[in-house]
Amino acid sequence: MKGFRPGLLIVVLGLAGTALSFGPPKEPPQPKDPGRVGVIVALGFGHDEEAKVPSRLVQRVGAAVQSYREGRAKYLLFCGGYTAGHVAEAEEMKILAMAMGVPERAILLENGSISTVQNARNAERIVQKRRFRSALLVTHRNHMTRAYKVFKKVKGLRSVHRHPADDWVMEPVSDNLDQELPPAAEIQAVVVHGRSREVDFLGDTVTLDKTQMSLARTMALLYQRGFTSMPYYVWHPAISVGHVTRAEIIGIAAAAFGLPSKVLELGPSRRFAPGKLGLFETCKARSWIRVLAVLPREREEEVELIEQQYLENGIVATVILAAPLP
Repeated sequence: MKGFRPGLLIVVLGLAGTALSFGPPKEPPQPKDPGRVGVIVALGFGHDEEAKVPSRLVQRVGAAVQSYREGRAKYLLFCGGYTAGHVAEAEEMKILAMAMGVPERAILLENGSISTVQNARNAERIVQKRRFRSALLVTHRNHMTRAYKVFKKVKGLRSVHRHPADDWVMEPVSDNLDQELPPAAEIQAVVVHGRSREVDFLGDTVTLDKTQMSLARTMALLYQRGFTSMPYYVWHPAISVGHVTRAEIIGIAAAAFGLPSKVLELGPSRRFAPGKLGLFETCKARSWIRVLAVLPREREEEVELIEQQYLENGIVATVILAAPLP
């Protein structure tokens, strides 16, 4: 054929073949799953409501905790900094994991990052210090490709294995609330009372004790029982050490048991908000004249006293004790 140029034809066909392959990018092949890894790394989820945990963050922690329970690793590393005020994502994740039953000794925190790249950069220091050689990376599928790309570059890790959190589903809390409850339609607010303990000024303040866990779990049980249309007001104004209040810890832990953050309200800490309204003044200001009050089980002897204090302030309160931990 006159003017035939074979090289040009090959180029044109090659471009056509490339055009036919356009589509969503393929994920890199998954390294062979070793069963066990050095550490499970779960990435945070940015949000803008302080100490109010989004459901996707709970899902990432839940998927990581499930892998921990399956014996995939001895340690969990939570990554995420202060994107929503004075409580870091990693600190929220620690409280959630402890509420789900993970011992504090198994939890490591990277709380200085506000991006995926910083997650990996800061995690690298912990990986090298602990001499981890492999990791299971937990995040959502729409974030995994980008996260996997940067974590593959973490020095010290020979392999990174992907574990999407999308399929993790929270199971209903086993209901062992053994006290009579008023009709939910009569209640305008659930008020959660804490218990002030002696503070360990040398210890880690971002932790969860059994009393707080019991209160958090009871909040979720009440929600399961149909108390869904009223606020859950955590009143724990005692001065705390560190930067996370006890009310915030209870509220964060409640998300691990299924309480939606949209119903959570946190009472002011005396340390952060001196001179704010007290509990009964707050109830009056919010027109709460019928409330369900939850006390720690250790305060059983105070039930009648608390009921009387509410009544003296023009508020009818049904006072119950938190459900015991299983």
